Amino acid sequence: MKLNRVKKAFTLLELVVVIILITTTYYLVFSNTNFSVKNESSNFSLKSLKQYLLSNFKFEKKLDFLCIQKELKCYIRIDDEIKEDFIIENVFEEKPEVYEYNKDMNVIDYRDVNINNISENIVFLFSINSDYKGSEIILDTLDEKVYLFNSIFNEAKIFTSTNEVLNTFDEKQIEVQDAF
Repeated sequence: MKLNRVKKAFTLLELVVVIILITTTYYLVFSNTNFSVKNESSNFSLKSLKQYLLSNFKFEKKLDFLCIQKELKCYIRIDDEIKEDFIIENVFEEKPEVYEYNKDMNVIDYRDVNINNISENIVFLFSINSDYKGSEIILDTLDEKVYLFNSIFNEAKIFTSTNEVLNTFDEKQIEVQDAF
C-alpha cells in the first residue's frame, strides 16, 4: 500500500501576510509613538501664543488671552465672552510687566474684568482682531525673558531685556528712515 505524502508549505501570499502581521504587532508594542488625537499645535507657550490661539479657538470679532492677578490664572475671551471653564495656570511665576511697543514703552494698565461675577485685575492681555492682527506689546516676565508681540510676526520674538527690545526698535526705525 502506498501512502501519499502531502507536503505542507506556505505559499508566498501566506508568507507575506505573516510578515506584515508580525511587523505591525512589533510596531504597536515596541514603538514610542503617541497615538493620541491631540494636535501638536495644542502645546501652549508664550512664544507661539498667537498660533496657539488661532489654531485652537474660532472667533468672529476678537480673541483675547488674558491673565488675572489672582493666582496669575489665564483665560480665553472669545468675542467679549470669557470661557470660564478654560483656565491656563503657571504661565507666570510673578506678575509680569507689559509695555506698549513703541519708542516710549508706556506701561499698560488694563481695565478689570468680571470672572464668575467677581471683578479681577488683568495683568496681561493679548488680543487678535478680526483681521488676525495681534497686539503690539512687550511682555517682561521678570525672569530674563522679554517677549515682543508684533502683528507682523507669527511668533513672539524673545529678548533678554527691555533695553535689547528698544535697541532693536531703534535699529528698525533707522532702517525705515534710510529706505526713504
